[in-house]
Amino acid sequence: MLKEFGGLGVPNLRDLNICLLASWVKRYSLDENKLWKQMIDHKYSTNRPNIFCSNTTGSSSFSKCMIWAARAAKMGYRWHIGNGKKVRFWEDNWLGSSSLAIQFWDIYVLVNEKAQTVFELWDGVDLKCTFRRGVDERLMIRWQEIIQLASTIVFSYEEDSLN
Repeated sequence: MLKEFGGLGVPNLRDLNICLLASWVKRYSLDENKLWKQMIDHKYSTNRPNIFCSNTTGSSSFSKCMIWAARAAKMGYRWHIGNGKKVRFWEDNWLGSSSLAIQFWDIYVLVNEKAQTVFELWDGVDLKCTFRRGVDERLMIRWQEIIQLASTIVFSYEEDSLN
């Protein structure tokens, strides 16, 4: 709590720790050819499809904390689509202010391909998703909105990157 409000001026250490760990996530995304990044990629399979999806089983305390912070800070990061191989179509934030899973929850709960990447689901013409059950007219209109958004995707030869 701030001194002005009767506190000792000590910052909230939990929030400070999350911020510092999240800064490592940003550093991770910027240090493309650094040895420490290559070691983390190899050991924790961070490319399946990205660091936000990494498994923490058997990882060091630092890596567990960094991945935990990455998941906590995930909403603050936005992906720029390159080749679409690292960005999950539904669950990562790459279009708008939140993930498509949040924006189109009513469709997301029906889709079978929840963790697929943009590259795996969009071929430039069709969105390759299947549903658990049939959809009504209202959901079909929502589905058409998603297809319209997907049609704005332009792939490049660059890797996807965090903004």
